[in-house]
Amino acid sequence: MEHLTDCHTHTWYSGDGRCSVGELCATAHAKGLAVVAITDHFDYAADGGREADWDLRAEMRRRELEQARTSWADRLEVLRGIEIGQPHWNPQDSRKLANCGDFDLVIGSIHDLRPGKRIYHDYDFSTVEACDALYQQFFEEAREMLRTCDFDVFGHYDYPLRKMDTGVVPPNMERWKAHMLPFLKELAQSGVALELNTTGMRRWMGKPGGEAWILEAFRSFGGRRVTCGSDAHFPRHVGFGAREVCAILRENGFDNITVYRQRKPVELSI
Repeated sequence: MEHLTDCHTHTWYSGDGRCSVGELCATAHAKGLAVVAITDHFDYAADGGREADWDLRAEMRRRELEQARTSWADRLEVLRGIEIGQPHWNPQDSRKLANCGDFDLVIGSIHDLRPGKRIYHDYDFSTVEACDALYQQFFEEAREMLRTCDFDVFGHYDYPLRKMDTGVVPPNMERWKAHMLPFLKELAQSGVALELNTTGMRRWMGKPGGEAWILEAFRSFGGRRVTCGSDAHFPRHVGFGAREVCAILRENGFDNITVYRQRKPVELSI
């Protein structure tokens, strides 16, 4: 049985989300998903500061998630999640947040790089040199994150590539293989899951994450856990590319896809 999953989605409890929990779940069910995880943003600043208004909205979000889990219980599995940006900028606090008991899964992501520059807004990607320097730093910080933080899934390794649409680099990760392979080895050995993010299907790359050499390397290093995430911020993007991800995994020797319940990995057949 093929299980379609989406373990990376956002509601209006994320600053850039554009849907309610109910709207997201209704769309997930309509698209035939078996599992959806709602993983709203929580980002750390370069000085270790916490996202200011998280605590104000956390309780409301918690109640709405529990209502959705009850309402959809016999039709759709709704997982409670969070996407923590730059957890390595405050490892102690991020560990406390990850283990507060509110989440089924925790995504660790990098949206900004030291000294606090936003990948989406503060970089010029018009030269090969700039792209190379950014990805070198990205994987250095990713490895630091793996060594110092507690999370279940490494989110969107191709996040910077989304913005490199100036034509100076190809729409794949091959150029940064030397930086990515050591990261994949540490990721596999840590037991943290690799996320195949489907945003690239909606961007200039024209395909989801999950290049064959990346999956082959991850497996060769002992990695077995892979999740699918649409990174949806609008209802129409929920579940986007889930079936394609299953096909990519099967083509590359994987029989299962991973979800998390109470921060424990669960393998579902694909």
